[in-house]
Amino acid sequence: MAARKQLKVPPGLSRGRSRGEERELASAAWLIEDMCQHVGVPDLHDTEMLDVGCGVKFTKLFINHDIPIERYVGLDVYGEMIEFLRRNVDDPRFEYHHMNLKNDLYNPSGDAFTEDIRLPLGHEAFDLICLFSVFTHLPPPDYRTMLKVLRRHIRPNGRLFFTLYINELTPGGHGLVDAWSKNYLVGREDVLSARVAERLEAGLPAIEPFIDLDPAKPLHCAVYSKEYAHELIEGTGWEVLSLSEPDAYIQHHFVCAPVPSSRDLRRAR
Repeated sequence: MAARKQLKVPPGLSRGRSRGEERELASAAWLIEDMCQHVGVPDLHDTEMLDVGCGVKFTKLFINHDIPIERYVGLDVYGEMIEFLRRNVDDPRFEYHHMNLKNDLYNPSGDAFTEDIRLPLGHEAFDLICLFSVFTHLPPPDYRTMLKVLRRHIRPNGRLFFTLYINELTPGGHGLVDAWSKNYLVGREDVLSARVAERLEAGLPAIEPFIDLDPAKPLHCAVYSKEYAHELIEGTGWEVLSLSEPDAYIQHHFVCAPVPSSRDLRRAR
């Protein structure tokens, strides 16, 4: 039997942190397994998946390690990477599309992201839509817009899985705010306490709904209060099934189901 052709991606086309090939694929395998557990499937062998902000590591895992999946569609604002994947992945189960959408961190000159945007997917719908490290870089208006746009592309029994930064300390200590507190608040707890007291005195929630944590790098760390993260989902066509705490390879993560719509009813007839 001929050896399976391995996909080798130039280092410059990977936007993830430089952790080495072995650690990158180990994290990808862990994330796929964790996501499957959260959405209630043993694996992805009969799942059609839309990966928004796809990057390269899931493709490398699926192809180089023969991980089962029925169909994989990747979307990303990184045009050069998408073109590389189109040229070098010849498996018919995989396809890739470029989205020239504006994001102050990754694509500041892109097209404005509005609810009228149509993704390059036609009327296709998927069993699973995932976004890893996408909502972590979205401001509140784009958070809601993304949810509304993606609602058009989910099957009635499908699931949405996405990661985000929640402004809270966690028991496991794996969250962004856990790390930030250790690195930047040591010796400055009084400053934080004073800020919280000021907000409470003004009749505001103790935790700000949204913080762009690193103003020097806009949207590098888009951090939401837990309440606001839930509030922004309301009215977008999704209902929350779970919100889980961070783990070694993942930040907070939502699982959502589509709220039944008239379009779903028409499809079912």
